[in-house]
Amino acid sequence: MSVPVQAESRDAAPHTQPTDGPAATWFIGALCAVFLLQGFALIPYVGVQNDEVLFASGIYQPVASEWTVAVRGHALPTMEMSYIGSLKTWLYAGIFKLWPPSPYSIRVPMLLLGAITIWLLFLLMRETVGMRAAVTACTLLAFDTTYLMTCCFDWGPVAIQHALLVGAILSLWRAHVSGGLLPLAAGFFLLGLGVWDKALFAWMVAGLGAAALAVFPREMLAKITPVRVAAALLAFALGAAPLIQYNAKNGLKTFRSNAHYSAEDLGSKVTILRVSLEGSSLLGYMARNEPVVVAAKPEGPLEETSVAASEALGAPRTGLLMIAAVAALALAPWLWTTPARRPMLFALIFMAVTWAQMAFVKDTGSSAHHAVLMWPFPEFFIGVVFAGASKYAGRAGLIALAAAAAVVSASSLAVTNQHLTQLIEDGPTTIWTDASAPLLTYLEEHPAKTVYVMDWGILDTLRALSRGGLPLRFGSDDVAQPEIDDGARARIARMLAEKDAIFVGHTDDNQIFPERNERMQEAADAAGYRKRVMKMIEDRNGRPIFEIYRWVRKPAGGE
Repeated sequence: MSVPVQAESRDAAPHTQPTDGPAATWFIGALCAVFLLQGFALIPYVGVQNDEVLFASGIYQPVASEWTVAVRGHALPTMEMSYIGSLKTWLYAGIFKLWPPSPYSIRVPMLLLGAITIWLLFLLMRETVGMRAAVTACTLLAFDTTYLMTCCFDWGPVAIQHALLVGAILSLWRAHVSGGLLPLAAGFFLLGLGVWDKALFAWMVAGLGAAALAVFPREMLAKITPVRVAAALLAFALGAAPLIQYNAKNGLKTFRSNAHYSAEDLGSKVTILRVSLEGSSLLGYMARNEPVVVAAKPEGPLEETSVAASEALGAPRTGLLMIAAVAALALAPWLWTTPARRPMLFALIFMAVTWAQMAFVKDTGSSAHHAVLMWPFPEFFIGVVFAGASKYAGRAGLIALAAAAAVVSASSLAVTNQHLTQLIEDGPTTIWTDASAPLLTYLEEHPAKTVYVMDWGILDTLRALSRGGLPLRFGSDDVAQPEIDDGARARIARMLAEKDAIFVGHTDDNQIFPERNERMQEAADAAGYRKRVMKMIEDRNGRPIFEIYRWVRKPAGGE
């Protein structure tokens, strides 16, 4: 697949006319299908996580959106939290009318969006840096473990962010080529939607702006006219309108609450970036790292193949994408006088600016769902460098490029399979527990007047899966602090005395916030109540995860 490349000029953006090979197009379609199949293989082994369905707080009772607006007498959610908008809530309000909440209806739409992003990246790179780089980057992205799992289990949330980012860049590139106002407005509208969806998208907007100004200053200045500026600003404001309205009414709360400089944990943030590239960042977070006493036996061809492959490969936990990125950095100087220079520089500046913001903002950048917001630019950069270098070796270079992409992708697939094997044998961690399904079944079969949730990681999952059908209340706020004041004791006493109320919490060794069970027990003892456990809910591996109980008065004179 040779790619004709125009000679680079200091006054023109690098642009290659796409060689629209049908074979390459079919290959990208196949990559999208493989991406989807990987996700479908993982979906049934992981329980629905609380943050994964945070958006349902604007759909089902108890409704808990941060901000709503009145529309024809109805409260329309616009912000789920001070930094998370209701775009996903609006999307799923429609999806759930056709496909009721379940692990599949929650995850398949975001998995599809991940595949669409791969396709958008292909279109973008085919039009800007050539078919060879496009195919290479999309191959790496389709097998990237971190990208796959953060899209499929979209607790970040990040899947919408990826699609909006790549879609916006593609629209803005086409606006540059054609000079049209419509693609320009479309690109800025998508950027505005991204900022509304999650305010941290501003990191990527800043990264794009810095990269564009640094790499294409003349092209940027040449395109600036009052009409274009007005169209861009209006389109962006339209996309971000709910976030703008929320902050106008609340004194810029999004920024006051979340934008705090901090250089703490910089080392751990560097580590998170590294392990996210390697694909191992979610081992121990989603799939348990510690083996159970008796591992679940694989059943069926998929499970048997996964476990056998893991054993044959030595249970690999790191892929080669990080090494590929380092190799690309080493090769980049050799391509500095070629048309690859500016695309490489654009990607590097975007990633550096984006990561610097998460590195120096408090409570950000220390998890894979933050690091992955730079994606798919690691693959973009590797694809541009590897494709550019391969052109110097003729047919042998093309073969070496294909081999390198295949080896890196195979290593990523092996890591994804390791996640699957550990999920099969050892099960998911507490916050991703598959015990949430039998918990819901029990609660629906044993209705109560009130269900008090006594730890984090339970309420949003039950709200979504029950479609708001359970009388849920969050009951652990008053035992969140070591010292329980008189007001908290009075509220706890009312909960304890409530007739036909039941309580749901994690078992002591599975508490997300340790010691809340103990504090509640102490408060109940002081008020003259004892716990009566109704049911222990186990996960697939037989571990007790949840306990369902009531509080009953102690008999007069003691136990």
